Amino acid sequence: MTKNLERFVQAFPIILLLGSGLAFAYPDSLSWFKGSWITYSLGGIMLGMGLTLEAKDFSYVLKRPIPVILGTVLQFSIMPGLGFLLGKVFSLPEGFSIGLILVSACPGGTASNVITYLARADLALSVTLTTVSTILGIVMTPFLISVLVGNRTEVDSLGLIQTTFLVILIPVSLGLIIKQWLPNLAKGIIKISPAISVILITLIVSSILSQGKTVILSAAPLVFFSVFLLHYLVLFSLGLIF
Repeated sequence: MTKNLERFVQAFPIILLLGSGLAFAYPDSLSWFKGSWITYSLGGIMLGMGLTLEAKDFSYVLKRPIPVILGTVLQFSIMPGLGFLLGKVFSLPEGFSIGLILVSACPGGTASNVITYLARADLALSVTLTTVSTILGIVMTPFLISVLVGNRTEVDSLGLIQTTFLVILIPVSLGLIIKQWLPNLAKGIIKISPAISVILITLIVSSILSQGKTVILSAAPLVFFSVFLLHYLVLFSLGLIF
């Protein structure tokens, strides 16, 4: 049973591609998975992550603040700068250019925590970076967008606060409490939580793709190339360097 679950988790990229293909071929099949379903699913994923952590993990992170400071600074400097630059270099339509800047200027979300969790990397550091960048994003994201975009769009700062508490802080804290006071229950959930996370993140991504199918297919190839260049070639490379 355990080996089968591990194989399932290791097949995450394939499962995600299959889900994405289903979203494009049969978009109506995933149209129901939206709104509160996505919020609760992200919260459930973060709960599973919290079960693998301990308070000492965060104290260890705080004892080495340089990675947190460096990650946060890069989050609000290099990313929005590159998003703005790529939009200019490829002369993207205004809507897509603004979208690229928005993605770049927004704080790191739960997706990074999911990948860190599944990769068995430093989850405490990832959660800390997400929390810090989200809290700072209440001020930094509107500021960066006002500088790079102007008054062409608005940012819901209150929504960022609510999302931070509902999706990240509360579920992770609950996971820590369960692991501390109900260790046997935590051990049982931990065995299946990675597989559940794979299923939920696949549903989330596939649902978003199904809802945006028309826009995605109508986008110019340069839009896809810009997003790919921003995330995979540039930011992943810089991540390896730093």
